[in-house]
Amino acid sequence: MSAKKGTGLSKWVWITIAIVLAVLLIPTAIYIAADREKKTLDEATRQQLGGNYVTLSNGVTHYQLAGPKDGEMVVLVHGATIPMWIWDPQVEALTQAGFQVLRYDLYGRGYSDRPDASYNREFYRKQLLELLDNLDIKKPVDLAGMSLGGAIATDFTANYPDRVRSLVLFAPVVNSVKKDTSIKMLRIPVMGDFLMRLVATKSMTKRASALVEGMSNSEQRKQSLQEQITYEGFEGAALSMFRGDAMRDCRDAYRAVGKQNRKVLLVWGTEDSDISRDMIDEIQKAIPDVQLYVLEGVGHQLNIESVQKVNEAVINFLKK
Repeated sequence: MSAKKGTGLSKWVWITIAIVLAVLLIPTAIYIAADREKKTLDEATRQQLGGNYVTLSNGVTHYQLAGPKDGEMVVLVHGATIPMWIWDPQVEALTQAGFQVLRYDLYGRGYSDRPDASYNREFYRKQLLELLDNLDIKKPVDLAGMSLGGAIATDFTANYPDRVRSLVLFAPVVNSVKKDTSIKMLRIPVMGDFLMRLVATKSMTKRASALVEGMSNSEQRKQSLQEQITYEGFEGAALSMFRGDAMRDCRDAYRAVGKQNRKVLLVWGTEDSDISRDMIDEIQKAIPDVQLYVLEGVGHQLNIESVQKVNEAVINFLKK
């Protein structure tokens, strides 16, 4: 009788172990299988890709300088997902207007390195500062930022006011985005890592592809978006960005800029699905003298959706 009880107990123990292993191993196997990062951004790869690169303290940064060397310098900072080529329509207009333009890929995006680091405000601020110093750009620049890039540009201006002549903000992040439930979920340990790999990376790329639909070379650019997520470190960089302070409340930086004596242009579209009118109002409170330019019926990627109006507004602002 006791032998049978022992056999029964052993059977259930093994069943329990099997269930536990399945619970642990199956998600792990799915997580490993879903890894898209099969490529490495190294010197050999970059030689094939082409472009300009500079090694900074946290890694290699991909950048481009265009326009007349004696023109006023305009620096463009892209957003959370789409690399520096998102500024193509503005670079052409600005250089034709006599400006010299510097744009670059943020760490974790495009062809810049994806270092294992905390992707917070200080991290992005340091990248821009070191890039300017390395390129020997000492004269104050006109600094423009899109979405997350707007928050980065504002933070940089708040901390290095002598390096900035004027500030242009395109639908900038103020304190997260309208519908940030998914971002909050990504901040949960372990679960956020799984969501990033299994859902968020694909969702980010799909959304970015929709935003660039209006570009003349949209199909090529969509391929570029697919390519950037295959380089080792993209996922970790994106997750760190969402978990850091760069995508959180940065109204302190806007208030600091509001106390400075400088020109600030704020461009926003009424159909923006990420940045609300309330967020724009917050910027106006923080920077009372900000010049607000509202585009009716235009969404978040306003520099693509309304190229001519945006370019005219920015160039007129910079030339005043």
